[in-house]
Amino acid sequence: MKKVIYYFSGTGNSLRAAKVIAQKLGDTQIISVRCDPQTVSAEEADIIGFVCPVYEWDIPGAMKTFVANLKINPKAYIFMVATYILIHGKSFETMEELLSSKGAHLSYSRPLRCVASQCIAYPPFPPEKLMIPIMEKNMKKISQEIQNKKQRPFPRMSFITKKLYPKVMTPYMEIETEYDKGFYTDQRCTGCATCAKVCPTKNITLQQNRPVWNHRCHGCNACVAYCPTKAIQFRTPEAHKQLGTFIIKLLRLPEKRKRYHHPYIKAKDLM
Repeated sequence: MKKVIYYFSGTGNSLRAAKVIAQKLGDTQIISVRCDPQTVSAEEADIIGFVCPVYEWDIPGAMKTFVANLKINPKAYIFMVATYILIHGKSFETMEELLSSKGAHLSYSRPLRCVASQCIAYPPFPPEKLMIPIMEKNMKKISQEIQNKKQRPFPRMSFITKKLYPKVMTPYMEIETEYDKGFYTDQRCTGCATCAKVCPTKNITLQQNRPVWNHRCHGCNACVAYCPTKAIQFRTPEAHKQLGTFIIKLLRLPEKRKRYHHPYIKAKDLM
């Protein structure tokens, strides 16, 4: 029986979930969406999993593109786990739509609360000491249900969230390519290239031993969270300033703010 899990992860929450599930299933391949989907087909897989965070109340664009180009076995047991903190939005509906176009469907779906990791905008919350044990406990439960091939309908976007989405999230999505224009490095940058190696969208290249962001950013903050010298900083891009929201005004990286990544996931795990 072939088992495979495809994941997108910035600060490690989703990769940790994928690892825990894979360990429970046994003999399971874990594949990053950094890969070319044409080279990692799931046509012969009996169990197929997708694990990713919720960004702007949806799945990351890189995950959408990957799944759209992935060949899968429509008869497989297919599951999805979405790491989030407050609102899972239309994440599962998006995945179901992508799978339906291939004649497949989600067999099991579950949102998984974790530590919010948008460290450029706010401190990690809830506190790691509180949330990590809860997350680990819930991952074990989810893993057991997946091992048992439990059927679980995918949760849909609530009526309120659906009404708010166009006004609250669409403006951000329209300027997503402007997001990484706020990143820069200070004098502590050593040119180690960790940021480029952990970026799930391959958005970072090195020029003259310094990182350059190439506008394929989803705002996962892997580069910020895993920079070994804390050299990567952030200023609010002009396009975001023009939105004029309270949250946008907070988009800065105070020197003393904690940079979160999952404590069980190291930079080398994402490379």
